[in-house]
Amino acid sequence: MYLVEDGSGPHRRKSTRAARESLGIKTHPHPPSSPDLNPIEPLWYIIKKHVAEVPGSGKDLDSLWAAAKKVWDELTDEEVAAHTSQMDARVKAVKKAKGYQAGF
Repeated sequence: MYLVEDGSGPHRRKSTRAARESLGIKTHPHPPSSPDLNPIEPLWYIIKKHVAEVPGSGKDLDSLWAAAKKVWDELTDEEVAAHTSQMDARVKAVKKAKGYQAGF
């Protein structure tokens, strides 16, 4: 099993490393702020775009929340899958790019 970590202090502690080693868990460092490994970002873009298209969404906070809920409820499984189903390819591309951006 591989564990992706972001380099946070608790992940580097001796006790944490020892526990991972005793359980046979290998680590894969998480590149800092890698949008290629974050499929939610394109979905947030879609949601923001559609919220802005809802008439009156910018009127007040209640209108904004109502528009966001409407857009969220209308988000299709296909739209989500279009981004989350690419994770294997994204991981391979990031590995090939040695942790740098891979162009997703």
